[in-house]
Amino acid sequence: MTTAGLVLPPGPAGRCDDFRVGGAVVDHDALSGLWRMWYYCRDKAFDGPPTLGSGRVALATSADGIDWQRVDGPEALGAVFAPSPEATDFDSLHVGLTDVSRGAGEWLMWYFGGNREPRTCTNPAIGTQPGLGMRPGLARSSDGVHWTRVRGQASGGALLDFSEAQLYASWPNAHWDGRRWLMQYTAPTRDLGRFETHIAASPDAVHWTALGPLRWADGSRPYDEAGMVTRQVLANPLPGGRRWLMVYTAVNAAHARTVAAAESDDGVTWHHLYDEPIFRVGPAGAWDDFGVAANRLVAVGDQLYFYYYGFQTLGSDGLRGIGLATAPLGDLRALKRHTR
Repeated sequence: MTTAGLVLPPGPAGRCDDFRVGGAVVDHDALSGLWRMWYYCRDKAFDGPPTLGSGRVALATSADGIDWQRVDGPEALGAVFAPSPEATDFDSLHVGLTDVSRGAGEWLMWYFGGNREPRTCTNPAIGTQPGLGMRPGLARSSDGVHWTRVRGQASGGALLDFSEAQLYASWPNAHWDGRRWLMQYTAPTRDLGRFETHIAASPDAVHWTALGPLRWADGSRPYDEAGMVTRQVLANPLPGGRRWLMVYTAVNAAHARTVAAAESDDGVTWHHLYDEPIFRVGPAGAWDDFGVAANRLVAVGDQLYFYYYGFQTLGSDGLRGIGLATAPLGDLRALKRHTR
């Protein structure tokens, strides 16, 4: 097995991340030079839906964005965020994350979760499982380690509910556009045939108004005709681009995944940046030869750091980890996996 790009594999035995890690949300503090990485994790005994990128949330730090040290958090097995102890809460079985924002002297974690209420996917390969009916939530922290939930207006304290036609409302990311929060989230069809992205707006991050599906100004592309699973929206660091840049996990008609990019002036209507993906799975035999997913693009000086989730073809026992690719500030198609 080749490991080009891999910077954070599963952790040591007995820790919250000794089985799976993924969903890395990375921040670089320009003043201190400290890098922080929040990520979802599972230990080998975790009881949750087996097909989902969720469990608990852990934290690692780094001086260079490459070598990472795990932080022991206050939750079980060293996690910094865990499912709610209240059975009726929307996130009492499992949690995961897709975004962490800098607030006014605090961090805001945009996460998702599910409880033990069963939900049915009409795809027989998945069927009925507890925890499939996921919803987005919000937590805040002054140090990135100790988190407090912000109770939303939807079921069980969530920010939003899903419709009967949607399997779930999950994988949220959010950005402040100068006058309101805009949140994108994944709301797939009940059979998981299409992964639709919906947008909601809020003045306070608690009360949300649905704006409908994400709009493409230039139609879909073959690599994303079945939608997108995860995405990050950030102020566009690329010279000459529109105001916002989106890096996302694209799904084609065969449900193969690549990473693509788009840009927008308003965060609602988007234009594809290229006519091809910016990042693909690794070669046969690599640790990431089956799937890659977009997690976080970080611009530091004239360099781009792209953190992604990768996994092998070996099914549930295959390696799942966090990878890094880098490129000079400019064309995102120049991303190359980091090698030591």
